Amino acid sequence: MTNNNNNKLLGWQSSGFWAGRLYFRMAGLLLAILIFVPFNAWAERIFFAGYKGGFYIRSEEEGGMELRLGGALQSDYRFYAEEERANNGFDIRRARLRFRGQLTRYLRFKMEYEFQDNETDNLVDAWVEGVFGKPSLRFGQFKEPFSLEWQTLNKGLYFAERSMGYFLGPKRDVGVMLHGSLFDETIVYGAGLFNGDGDDGSVSGPEEDGPEAAGRLVMAPFRRSSISWLNHFQVGASATYARIDPLNVNLRVKSTGMVGTLETLYLLTHNTKFGVIQDVEGRQRLGAEAAWAVGPLLFQGEYIKLIYTDLVASGENPDDANFSSWYASATWFLTGETPLLSGGRVKPIYPKRFFNPREDTWGALGLAVRREHFSGDPDWINPASYVSVETADAYSLALNWVLYPMARVILDYTHTDLSDPVRTRVLTDGTVDYIDEENVVTLRFSIDF
Repeated sequence: MTNNNNNKLLGWQSSGFWAGRLYFRMAGLLLAILIFVPFNAWAERIFFAGYKGGFYIRSEEEGGMELRLGGALQSDYRFYAEEERANNGFDIRRARLRFRGQLTRYLRFKMEYEFQDNETDNLVDAWVEGVFGKPSLRFGQFKEPFSLEWQTLNKGLYFAERSMGYFLGPKRDVGVMLHGSLFDETIVYGAGLFNGDGDDGSVSGPEEDGPEAAGRLVMAPFRRSSISWLNHFQVGASATYARIDPLNVNLRVKSTGMVGTLETLYLLTHNTKFGVIQDVEGRQRLGAEAAWAVGPLLFQGEYIKLIYTDLVASGENPDDANFSSWYASATWFLTGETPLLSGGRVKPIYPKRFFNPREDTWGALGLAVRREHFSGDPDWINPASYVSVETADAYSLALNWVLYPMARVILDYTHTDLSDPVRTRVLTDGTVDYIDEENVVTLRFSIDF
């Protein structure tokens, strides 16, 4: 048994090692193409280097070649008030490296790699898109168009984790998407077709399933209005639909303190309390959203619903499984910065004064509060497993200290009430610990450039 475990470990390490080497070789090749291929034209062409939302090399020509190098590192310390938890400690939440840019004004690309593989198969984004004025056509692996919270970059979020509704929505997938905006971003849209089984390398089922159709439409009706306090108000809707294989029934909802652990608020996979799911008709999601940025305040909220239709378990009649979640949040920048909505998402905050103790400037300070709710389908809960609850309610309070546009500290406290007990651990003497509430404090230092 030990030899088998060692072989598996060595195999995993080897695959991760070669995947990392392959990624860096690809990045090196891309850099060589962008730098050395136009070498003969340097007599007529000048390249600039600098920093603006990431380090860049750019040609003098308008719309010419550009390469941007960026990355993200989030280092956490988490503390749980419950004695039944053994998760206190430090963690690397994210560690990413990204390349993006354009080969011409009509052709853009992005590659992003995650070295911390708790939630991904390492490859995060890998896409190329053709630009045709305002609309763009994107191919590869990227975020499906769904939800304000999902589309917003991590550095534009003001809590340690996204809401529970995030786990009901789609994630990254391989496909094609048309996206863009109309009338000076009064309308922002995205629509595409995807594999429907997650990022590249995800396990597909033995049965043929259809592509997933996904779309998001955001309207900012007062974007060009003379009423300035309504310029950054928007509403939107999202939807997805796919005929899926039973193996694509894979729902794992987590609270803030359960992210990065094996614990769940609700677990539904193709192995259920009734046995293996033998058939499923489809999966559909619906989302509604609203956001408003006015002065130093930002308000936003969403409602997300997920339905698996006609699930068939062993010896049971077909039945749907229904899930829903909503959240409402407010953020106030005490130092006077003004949050903005652009491109249908929340833009990262830009401090009025960067952190510089010699000049007595300390960056931006923001306070955020959030209330959220999750409802699970009681008909698909196995009471004996203690991995699912019928409802969960969470309350978050987060302090954001933004030292620079690319660096910040978050102190987040989240309390979650659970309608049913959840198993947290099995002790060496055979006894089992459960929780019916969660209190977690997350301290995070984050660099995202």
